[in-house]
Amino acid sequence: MSRIKALATAALIAAAASLGGCGNSEQEEPLYREDFIAPEQANYDTVQIETGDYIRTAAGSVRIYYPVTADLRWDESQARFREFLVRKGDEVKAGDALAVFDIEVSRADREELALTLARTIENLETGTAERLTAMEEADKKLEGLGGHELRIEQLRIEKARAEYEQFVYQTEQEITRLRECLEEMDEEIADNTLVAPFNGVIDTIAACSEGDLVTKDMVIISMYSTDSYYLVAEDSLGRLRYNMEVTVETGRGSNLKTYQGKVVAAPSILPGSAPQGMALIELYEDVPPKELSGTLKYQYNAEELRDVLLVDWSAVEAEKGKSYVYVLEDDMVQKRYVVPGLNNREKMWILDGLREGQTVIAD
Repeated sequence: MSRIKALATAALIAAAASLGGCGNSEQEEPLYREDFIAPEQANYDTVQIETGDYIRTAAGSVRIYYPVTADLRWDESQARFREFLVRKGDEVKAGDALAVFDIEVSRADREELALTLARTIENLETGTAERLTAMEEADKKLEGLGGHELRIEQLRIEKARAEYEQFVYQTEQEITRLRECLEEMDEEIADNTLVAPFNGVIDTIAACSEGDLVTKDMVIISMYSTDSYYLVAEDSLGRLRYNMEVTVETGRGSNLKTYQGKVVAAPSILPGSAPQGMALIELYEDVPPKELSGTLKYQYNAEELRDVLLVDWSAVEAEKGKSYVYVLEDDMVQKRYVVPGLNNREKMWILDGLREGQTVIAD
């Protein structure tokens, strides 16, 4: 029995004793009424009815979401896996080597190309010498000739010189082509390293053994950029709204840290690349992801009312579906029915039955 009910019962017993059991029963008043007024005979915990802000908070857990990711493949040429140079969780910078491959360029093809180049260079040297010698000997034969015979020999020499120039030009062009092909092949063999496209963290690594053939559709390494991130909160019911203020907590006890942020994408307006049924939260501070390790929690105002009539939740009782309080006025306690609204287990919103400034008993 509550203190108020005990007080009311004692008052009823005292009233019955004063009547002494005599008198006309038909004219007697009932001993207990809902509006019975009892004198204050004890010290009570009291609270004031006040106008203020009603807030109910809700909480949940969040995790870090990195929007910039990359699935790295080897699609330069056919290759076989040699070794990884990183492990899952490693931080890397743009251009860092991640994995090495053996490029499957035929050794015989390269040797044949190199031999063809050497033979072409040798052919240019010997062909040039032979043609120059022949033209020198033809020039010597011109001595002592005249008339028609001289003209015929001069034409032969001019033809030989034109053939020589054409030979040199064509052979040098072929040598240039062969050298370029050999350089490309050597570059292809040398370009056997997969590198990071941006600063970030290694997320996954494929299960590869040395000598495995690498196909173009195979994801060798996946990574994400740490330059930007969001916090992701599950919100399949859509309670979080765009621009809603949130508080994020990390750590415990003396190591507890709190950060302020806001909802930048609610489930109804999430981009297609973001996890659906989630809300994205962005912190106002530039907090490194390392400081957000471990369990992350967030808190937001699920209900918020301004300038409403409030009473301590503990002061309101219920009886047969009706809510009531005990009002203390002029040293007297009176039961008063009220119409309650929302409550957050600390404060209750009162729609009707009380007014600001009244004193109620907190039982």
